[in-house]
Amino acid sequence: LNELMASFEESPADAVPELAVVPSGEKILVVTFASDRGLCGPYNSNVLNAVRWLANEKGKENLEIKAMGIKVGSVLRRRGFKVLSSERRPAWSHFGPRIQELSRELLELWNSGEYREIRLIYSHLRGMTVVRPEPAVWLPIEPTEGQAEESRSGGGDYFIDEAVTAPVLAQAVQRYLTNELLTGLLQSEASEHVARMVAMDNATRNAEELYSTLQLTYNKARQAKITQEICEIVAGANAV
Repeated sequence: LNELMASFEESPADAVPELAVVPSGEKILVVTFASDRGLCGPYNSNVLNAVRWLANEKGKENLEIKAMGIKVGSVLRRRGFKVLSSERRPAWSHFGPRIQELSRELLELWNSGEYREIRLIYSHLRGMTVVRPEPAVWLPIEPTEGQAEESRSGGGDYFIDEAVTAPVLAQAVQRYLTNELLTGLLQSEASEHVARMVAMDNATRNAEELYSTLQLTYNKARQAKITQEICEIVAGANAV
């Protein structure tokens, strides 16, 4: 999508209203995806750390939060962040409708011109490893310097009729933005399951280790008591 936008001679904002917005404020809207519950290791704290890192870089007063997952939302509110909303993650059957609704909400906020950026923060899953979240820019969509330079130098081997492509680009942008939100929610959901499985596995292993240590301690104490009683009996018999 970025490469396609970079290939336009005219600004793609002419075709896509969401790209025509010129942010006038310094505020950054942050959408976090986390858990509604605990007992999942550092899963929630990693999201909190990513928000804190962004606050240190951009300024805490410039951040506004929409939290999907009430654990992170409640903690951020207690720490003095401006939390616009904090909601439970939807059930699987409601993922699609809720993401569509969230996309519309975010686009309305973006079109107000109050925000310089909208960022997403969620944990990534790579194999069976949960990767720490990094704030990803959701809006504005801009081609990278390399993509723009490649387009200007004629790196593409295809011809684009902008009059025909503009409506397609408008639909592509809408679907791309919605898909990014859905990706964040799905990655967050899968990451939570893995993080919870790892946390429970570690807890089980620690409990087994504690049980073994406690059992050994009790056995030593029992053997010491038995030995002491035998010694007392022998000493009493010798005295008689």
